[in-house]
Amino acid sequence: MDDDKFALVEKIIKDVDNVMMKNAELYAFDIVPVEANFQNKSPVLNLENCIGLESWCVKHVYMYCYSELMDKILTKPKRKVRKLTSATAERLTKLINITLLINPELSTLWNRRREMVIRSFLEKRSELQFTKLVLSRKPKCNDAFTYRRWLLEEILKDGTLQINQLNNIVNDELQICELASDKSPNNYHSWNHRMWVVTQLKTYTQFDIDFLFIKEYNFSERWIAKHVSDYSCFHYRQFCIQNIFSISMDRWNTFENIIDNSLKRNFIKTLAVNFPNDVTVQASEHDLLTYSEDSLINLLLCYSNKTCHCVTNNVLICRKLEVLFHELLLNNDLLRYYKYHETMWYHRRFIVHQLLSIMYEQFGVIKQNGVLVKNNCTKCNIDDMRQRNAKIVKYDSNCIYSCILFSVVINFDKKFIEERRNDGDNYSDRHEKYLRFAEGLNNVI
Repeated sequence: MDDDKFALVEKIIKDVDNVMMKNAELYAFDIVPVEANFQNKSPVLNLENCIGLESWCVKHVYMYCYSELMDKILTKPKRKVRKLTSATAERLTKLINITLLINPELSTLWNRRREMVIRSFLEKRSELQFTKLVLSRKPKCNDAFTYRRWLLEEILKDGTLQINQLNNIVNDELQICELASDKSPNNYHSWNHRMWVVTQLKTYTQFDIDFLFIKEYNFSERWIAKHVSDYSCFHYRQFCIQNIFSISMDRWNTFENIIDNSLKRNFIKTLAVNFPNDVTVQASEHDLLTYSEDSLINLLLCYSNKTCHCVTNNVLICRKLEVLFHELLLNNDLLRYYKYHETMWYHRRFIVHQLLSIMYEQFGVIKQNGVLVKNNCTKCNIDDMRQRNAKIVKYDSNCIYSCILFSVVINFDKKFIEERRNDGDNYSDRHEKYLRFAEGLNNVI
């Protein structure tokens, strides 16, 4: 590189650093398509908390910075890592900043930033802002998300962190994840980061984690309604469903108010419509609404012969069923409105599998290698541990398939499969095959 280009690149590096130093509110970086520098001005653009770099200079800047960094970090011929000093930290920061903004898929440089943070050459909060700039242009950069999680772990170790500071951190992370997911469809990395943030907060007793579970469940419902093919979001939705199962009883009314839905009423209505005709007990929708959670679960699983003597929380089981049936009804509406989307059928498999798992747990069985086996409780049946993997007898399977809840689930799904098949949706046939062979329901469908 000749002296003129050398001077130009150095000026660009300085201009980028000046913009980043003067404006701590930068939230976006991008490369602006410009073929040549016709106006003889700086290619560094700064407008409304956004920074840009004209495309004509990117190649020269990147090659120069990358070669400089390799000389600073790795020495020839032994390629040993040079010791970092305060004299070189400022220069390295400028070079690493612009190099990662152009190409963030360089794990070596992210590791170098970690070292600089540990030695206090870089500040953790400013590093969070830098990764936000990187993700604004490369929303699927796994290295940036990984580095951001490392920074958050370091920040959360601070025992003096106040609740308002923790709330600000959480809101910032969720907002960044939403922006990254919106810019890049099926962004597994952003949804995985969002899941990590929520999981980390479970250990903070001063944080209202139940309310966050409710907000995230509601958020994911709005998102999947607009992004029906985003399989990463559906995976996050399933994570939210599992979290909703664990919210406290005090938060249940808050949950129903936020989603603006009476889960129990919808559950009862679905039960009444799909009630099997061959049972001796018949109940109308009005009668079922008067049932308590204990009475309702006893009715739906009246054939249960589980030998476990542990106390069963029927209220919790009932609320799990209410949430899952709400998911089924939502899935029905989405598949009717947005036809022929495979992702929503995969989500339906998850819902049905969860419903079957609840029933199997109530009957003291578990599915292993495609067959149902006894799952004796280790607390109640210590002497029967050697029998825990014994196959269930035909009587046990008949009890499961004869319970009202099982009949309701199968009738509900069979009706919907037939409806979608008549509408020309081939994925309905695949879903039926899944029920027959993956869930082992070939004899009852």
